[in-house]
Amino acid sequence: MKFKFSWLNSRKTLFLSSLIDFFLLNYLFFGIFKESISNQVILVFLTISNSLFWIFSSYINGRYTNLNIEKSQLLFNQFFKTFLNICFNLFFTLILFRIFWNWNYMKFASFSNFLNDFLSFYLRVFIFSSLSQLLFSIYLSKKFSKSSIWYFLGNKNKEDYFNQIIGFKKKFTILNFEQRDVNDQINAKGIIVDDEQLFKKKNIKFLFELNNKGLKFLKVSNWCERYLNRYPSELIQTNEIIEGIFTYDENSFKARIKRILESVLSLLILFFTLPLIFIAALSIKLEDGGPIFYSQIRNGFEGKQFKIIKLRTMIINAEKDGIQWADKSDARITNTGRILRKLRIDELPQLLLVLSGEMSLIGPRPERPEIDDLLREHISNYDLRYCIKPGISGWAQVNCPYGASIEDSKLKLSYDIYYIKNFSILLDFMIFFKTVKLVLNAKGSIPKRKNSVGFH
Repeated sequence: MKFKFSWLNSRKTLFLSSLIDFFLLNYLFFGIFKESISNQVILVFLTISNSLFWIFSSYINGRYTNLNIEKSQLLFNQFFKTFLNICFNLFFTLILFRIFWNWNYMKFASFSNFLNDFLSFYLRVFIFSSLSQLLFSIYLSKKFSKSSIWYFLGNKNKEDYFNQIIGFKKKFTILNFEQRDVNDQINAKGIIVDDEQLFKKKNIKFLFELNNKGLKFLKVSNWCERYLNRYPSELIQTNEIIEGIFTYDENSFKARIKRILESVLSLLILFFTLPLIFIAALSIKLEDGGPIFYSQIRNGFEGKQFKIIKLRTMIINAEKDGIQWADKSDARITNTGRILRKLRIDELPQLLLVLSGEMSLIGPRPERPEIDDLLREHISNYDLRYCIKPGISGWAQVNCPYGASIEDSKLKLSYDIYYIKNFSILLDFMIFFKTVKLVLNAKGSIPKRKNSVGFH
């Protein structure tokens, strides 16, 4: 339970940025239109709806993710994205006003009066929202410019292995505990404990002193879970499996709520994307005259196999030379298929499997039995990913690129295991919105490198 919402903790800046905009837009909207809209209920509804849509579109176009941008580019980036966001929101706000337009509670003297208020609102939003987000980004860039120091208590081989796990992230500096003196150690955030027996051999009084000075003591697995939001499969202990830490109860209240919400969302998405599916199907047929749909056998919940359905994105007989991962420059992908994959339109028919209960909207991606056999040989505890229903999107899909190798699959498994251990409805919603962002930005559906292993 301690690390249940560690993913939320690592996204505090996103929520703070959202809150700044929420209160600012509510204040500006209410202040400008309170004299012109006499019905208070309608005024509050319009105010909150406008603010929420602004936050959603800001998240989609990346207004709240400026930490990795050079300071010299922050000003242009923030003002440019705010301008784009205003363009998106103009139509939404106009539609809202059109729906609720009624002179019984709208007291605008004329249309020009309404237009002046409307433009005045967005001019102030452009200035104040841009400046507030810019200042907040500068504050964050200064706060997180220095990497946090952690000390590793374990043997040298394990320390090297641990550095490989974290990928030498710039925001973390890992130093060997044995090589530091007492004065250096108190400047660190904490100690990562790999060998508990070695930890117990230390001077307990000295360790208490470090604890009293604010240093944290975390096991390697707990540190990865809390600060990387993933759980490497190599770190799983047998007792954790026995205790049911990675067990998913289909009959639990959370699981039932998940099933209901995903079914409703799947129906809504299918309804609104039906014209898109029809256009995609027509394009596939016109390009090469081949079949529109493509089906594959995949491994599902508890290893049970099922048939997955997708819109075909590859040439006919794409696997005549054997099964293999798609890679960055895969010649088998059709012109239509590249577009469908980029926008994830090819995945839409799988929503029918969510309705039938064979898949979830959110969960680890199901893999082909042949590929699973290979990965099982190279990756420890691989089968844990199937102790929960597979999903169309998942924690691994929104955090790392399309898998095209054993190493990619190993990384993705660490995210899948984290999701299984920390499953919650709130986390599912975060994954859903992040998936929407990736789809609208056409990211994450193409491998960043060529595949390293084929199946021939």
